[in-house]
Amino acid sequence: MARAARSKVKKLRPDPPDVPSSRDPAPRFPQFDITWDGLLIGPDVEVPEHVADLTLQECRWEGADLSGRSFTGLRCRDTEFVHCDLSGAVLDDAGLTRVTFTDCRLTGTALSGASLTDVHIRDCRADMANLRMARGKYLLVEDTGLQGADFYRFTGSDCGLVGCDLTGASFADAELTDAYLHRSTLDEVRGAFALRGSRISADQQVPLGGALLAALGIQVTDSPV
Repeated sequence: MARAARSKVKKLRPDPPDVPSSRDPAPRFPQFDITWDGLLIGPDVEVPEHVADLTLQECRWEGADLSGRSFTGLRCRDTEFVHCDLSGAVLDDAGLTRVTFTDCRLTGTALSGASLTDVHIRDCRADMANLRMARGKYLLVEDTGLQGADFYRFTGSDCGLVGCDLTGASFADAELTDAYLHRSTLDEVRGAFALRGSRISADQQVPLGGALLAALGIQVTDSPV
């Protein structure tokens, strides 16, 4: 009975990356159409403007300037990004499993069509991030700026946006199951109907109510004219 009860406990946080006890340093001029396994990748690694078919396994990428880079066919498993600048980077259709982004710049990062499973984004800037038609399972974005982020047709289950600034974010045609939004700023959220069934805290009722009224086209005026 105890085991059955434990199995029903909802998982609220992504599974962390399964990291090795030590990693080898990455070469400064590596090949990119291969698998990087168990590497520590620093800011001195030369990354071209376009990277194709790169697979990262049990890696840590730290302090890198990857802004504006385009990654085609990117696959990451059990990988950490720490203090990296990915602003404006294109990671469309990427596959990320047990991946963390910590204190990274993700402003305008494109993750359209990406698959995000057990991904944890925390203490980042991700304003204007593009997650159109992405899919999330146990995705947790925590204490991160998401102003104007685009979640158009995002499909997520058991995802959390906690302590985030979602001012002006769009959830048009998104499908969220068992989402939780505690401590997040919800002012001027667009497509608020997609948040039905989500869990919020009491102090979020008024701003979310305003977003729902806007979605219904209801105006609050001092007089009927």
